[in-house]
Amino acid sequence: PIGNCVLNSVCIEANIKVDNTGTKISLPVIVTQDGLLKSYLDYLIVHRYKSRSWKDRSAFAVRLLIDYTNQNKDCFETPHQLFQEFSNSLYTGTIGEDGSDPSWLRWKPREDKDANFLISLITQYTDWLSEQYEEKKLQINPTVKPTRYEEWMGLAAFYQKKRRAFLSHLWANKPAPAYFRKVMPRTVSRSNGNEGKKSFPPGRIDDLLWNGLTRYGFETSDVVYERLDLKNVLITMLMHYGGLRLSECFHLWIEDVVPWEDGTALVKIFHPDKGRPRPNGPSRREELLNKYGMQPRFEYSKSHTLHAGWKAPKEDNESRHFLLVWWFPRSAGETFNDLWRLYLTYQRYPDGGKHPFAFTTQSGAPHSIKGYNQSLKRAVERIGLPFSKEAGTTAHAHRHSYGQALADANADSLIIKNALHHKSIESQQVYTELTDKQMRAHLSRLSPEHGLISPIKKGLTHGN
Repeated sequence: PIGNCVLNSVCIEANIKVDNTGTKISLPVIVTQDGLLKSYLDYLIVHRYKSRSWKDRSAFAVRLLIDYTNQNKDCFETPHQLFQEFSNSLYTGTIGEDGSDPSWLRWKPREDKDANFLISLITQYTDWLSEQYEEKKLQINPTVKPTRYEEWMGLAAFYQKKRRAFLSHLWANKPAPAYFRKVMPRTVSRSNGNEGKKSFPPGRIDDLLWNGLTRYGFETSDVVYERLDLKNVLITMLMHYGGLRLSECFHLWIEDVVPWEDGTALVKIFHPDKGRPRPNGPSRREELLNKYGMQPRFEYSKSHTLHAGWKAPKEDNESRHFLLVWWFPRSAGETFNDLWRLYLTYQRYPDGGKHPFAFTTQSGAPHSIKGYNQSLKRAVERIGLPFSKEAGTTAHAHRHSYGQALADANADSLIIKNALHHKSIESQQVYTELTDKQMRAHLSRLSPEHGLISPIKKGLTHGN
């Protein structure tokens, strides 16, 4: 206990066996003072193919609900009011103007987007739970105060189905002035869609690639593979000139990059679970399990070095589940092709056949997102820039630079959508999708006459 606050639940990693096949599922289960929250475990088993980040965030949301109900169960006349106020507290926080919080939750106000997402996760769980209770013919009495955590969750499911209790956020952003208690001031997100979407500082990408992402002790070498930290240069290029998200780069296998007929590198990013490099071959999940004893990287916990998220981008091939990297300008694809060959020859450290991933550490282990971000921070500061989201120098800024470059070249919105692998909201656009050949022709036409200058052409040599 801390003051009057009690640890109401913990989240632990558990290997779950669901049948007699020997297959185990690693899931973040919730344990309360009454023991395992079994209804939530059942829910995760059903949704076990969701991404690891989704599972972790879902468990976090449910634990928030557990904490709030336990610390505030005696404050409301009806459970409905309690669940409604839980929703509002995600937005407003629980700390009063004088800094006090009798509930001991000490929640700070959340951004609207974050609060909305947490509520949606709880809504999915309670909707599912209400369906289970209907099927099992279980009765929930909303007039009787629950005595156990499972009963509280069941009651939350009842009110979610009957009164849509967790949808109170639809009015929580604009409450009646007399309704809410006074809380600590919060900053409400009022983004118009462009705020916070910073591109990498104009004119500094060459400096970052050729002078920032260098190897310690070889900063003055004229030999490309000695001077440059090629794996991090290649990852940065995939984002800045290919529009990839950082996490997508870490699902790349060696076999996914081949020279293309136009001199650029043909790069395919396969779905880490369903992707099939060969039409009738095994899926990526099957290959990872059978050859390497691994699981898709998005299923590892966020704290694991192997974790790499997956945001379900629009696929260029929906039968084999992969997306293509569309180089812009096209010359960047040529430079990537040159550097890729040097990387494989001189800098990709042997992995001992333990994994198939393209980018490795000096020990041969798969490169990590954390490791890349640390290298990027050092590189950014090495060329005299601050490392921050506001300055546009973090990894995701490169994806924004890619989109901005296309927009500045007056690319059609459909081209930009396809290049960034955004899924269409308007259903009619499904009839205007472009073929691979059309995409290459459009991007080749849009490419500026003077594009990225390869370090090889800038005076650096291949070496002996």
